Amino acid sequence: MDNSQHRILPYSYGEVRFDETKANPALTLPSNTLLFRAEGLQVAVASSNGVVELRKVQVGRDFGQTVEIISGVTAADRVITNPSDSLVTGIKVRVAEISQFCRIEITMSLVKKSRKF
Repeated sequence: MDNSQHRILPYSYGEVRFDETKANPALTLPSNTLLFRAEGLQVAVASSNGVVELRKVQVGRDFGQTVEIISGVTAADRVITNPSDSLVTGIKVRVAEISQFCRIEITMSLVKKSRKF
């Protein structure tokens, strides 16, 4: 800052405001969408035909009730809130939209899948 006319004196103070503008604002999700798995943090996404896909996500800043998502999902994805710990990729779900603000609740179908161990 130019102070060639010495208008800013030592020990004086002022207020500064920084406007942060980003071309792409950060994507945030509710904290209750995160699944803590051995493979790392994941979220469950419902496809257009109601099939669940677990996606690994990279989390940025933690804002308490919401978290910043760096990668793994987009704003267009239908992310499942309050997913069950038993939720796995491939399960068929019925999507019940609660409001016009894209909040989605998922009711899991009782479909048994055979798995080899």
